[in-house]
Amino acid sequence: MKHLKVALKKLATWGLLSLCGYGVLTTLVYGQESIDERTGTYVYAWSGLDALFNGEAFGFFTDTPVATPLQGRDGPYILDSTLFHIDENSRLTGIPLNVREPVRVRVANADRDSFSFYVRPAPAPPSPTCPLPARLLAISDIEGNFNALADLLQRNGVVDRQYNWTYGPGHLVLNGDFVDRGEAVTPVLWLLYKLEGQAEQAGGKVHFILGNHEVMNLYGDLSHAQRKYIGAAQRISGQRRWDQAGQALYSPRSEMGRWLRTKNVIEKIGPYLFVHAGLKPKLVAEGLGTTELNRIARKYYGTRAPTQDGKSREGTVLSSYDGPYWDRGLAMNWLYRAAFFVRDPFNAAYHRTTQAELEQVLRFYQAARVVIGHSVVDEVTADYEGHVLKIDVKHGREKGSDRTQGLLIENGAEYRVNGKGEKTRIGTAA
Repeated sequence: MKHLKVALKKLATWGLLSLCGYGVLTTLVYGQESIDERTGTYVYAWSGLDALFNGEAFGFFTDTPVATPLQGRDGPYILDSTLFHIDENSRLTGIPLNVREPVRVRVANADRDSFSFYVRPAPAPPSPTCPLPARLLAISDIEGNFNALADLLQRNGVVDRQYNWTYGPGHLVLNGDFVDRGEAVTPVLWLLYKLEGQAEQAGGKVHFILGNHEVMNLYGDLSHAQRKYIGAAQRISGQRRWDQAGQALYSPRSEMGRWLRTKNVIEKIGPYLFVHAGLKPKLVAEGLGTTELNRIARKYYGTRAPTQDGKSREGTVLSSYDGPYWDRGLAMNWLYRAAFFVRDPFNAAYHRTTQAELEQVLRFYQAARVVIGHSVVDEVTADYEGHVLKIDVKHGREKGSDRTQGLLIENGAEYRVNGKGEKTRIGTAA
């Protein structure tokens, strides 16, 4: 037993030393950095020795602007009355906007997809409630992945090959986080913009429920965006700071900003509640119905409001732990608890919503189901005895992937659908 303890102690010691050594070696070779994501400057940055061999600047830097190069075709962007495009050679050009002419969007993907849309007046904020249609497709957390979005829309008859609405009186629900991380954020947003207008003309409807990443973009937090989008925002707005450039790109001066500001953070369609992250009993205790939740959230679009003030009604809605586009209560597990503990050990919310608490929430909102994204699951699935439908998955990057999934509600029945056109029953009628 004594020898075993000695051996285990040596193993632990050498394991720790190896781990530390690996960290030091990788830092020495590949570098390390810390970025102030509001100003867009390095707090510190060590290039790593590999910079000597790949043409990058070598050395240790502080208070230096982070490079944000354009990376080929992107756009369009509409700011005031100017239409901006970035071509395949990363050249930014601006021309006067003519609202009578269609605006062309070219996607930098393997299929070289493209479509056109017309600029239209910003719609009024939608009602937070409407009847359940015969067909409804819900998608979440696309995160700039045009291929996944195109797959789900085309395979389920929502659009044709030219990306025109073909869903008739059906409804399309976009359950938040369609921006950030991916390389085709701009085409994704313009396609949704286009389809919203076409759906209205056909008697259908597009519901865009904002997630935390849309809200972050509105107040200028581009910390999860590809650098090319930050670069575009800087060049178009003339602002060097990342937060100021991002705010300008999604401000009321921009067509995209005007449009996004009309959207809700929660809607009730028939017996289904659609919200990006979740709903806590704390919202019920504050008497926050769908109209009030949307009113408070919209009031702060474009403002970096405190996200850890859960002591007031407004603070509860904006809270990064309790708010409807931040909450993890319906998905809480040890991994989220560990992440919260590391980031904010004394203020974080670690509680997982119980079945009884969920039923209390559903009674308050007079709903039978809640549909959420935000927290990744392996596949679109039902939880909490079928009362929670979780639809945030890691969508495939290529077209035709069964990892790309959405939720279809058809004649009151619930199905998982994927990028191959397959359809699987997952729940019971609400």
